[in-house]
Amino acid sequence: MFRIIWRLLIILLCGYLFFEWFPITYPFQFADILVGPIIYPLEFFASSIALFCVLFISLQLFRVFHQLTFKRIKQKRGKR
Repeated sequence: MFRIIWRLLIILLCGYLFFEWFPITYPFQFADILVGPIIYPLEFFASSIALFCVLFISLQLFRVFHQLTFKRIKQKRGKR
């Protein structure tokens, strides 16, 4: 349970950092998305790493929940 809570906190932190570091202007212009990585390469690289961390940890967490769900279903069917 402690590992799940830590993973959720890491997902929250990396998601915040992704949105903080990715240069998006408002109102949205497509040219800014294309030029942003050239003008701010460090922020783009850091936000990309944060996004991949979020995706990787989220998929691990999804796998754990999936395994726990099927484990509980098998336990309930075995009790009948």
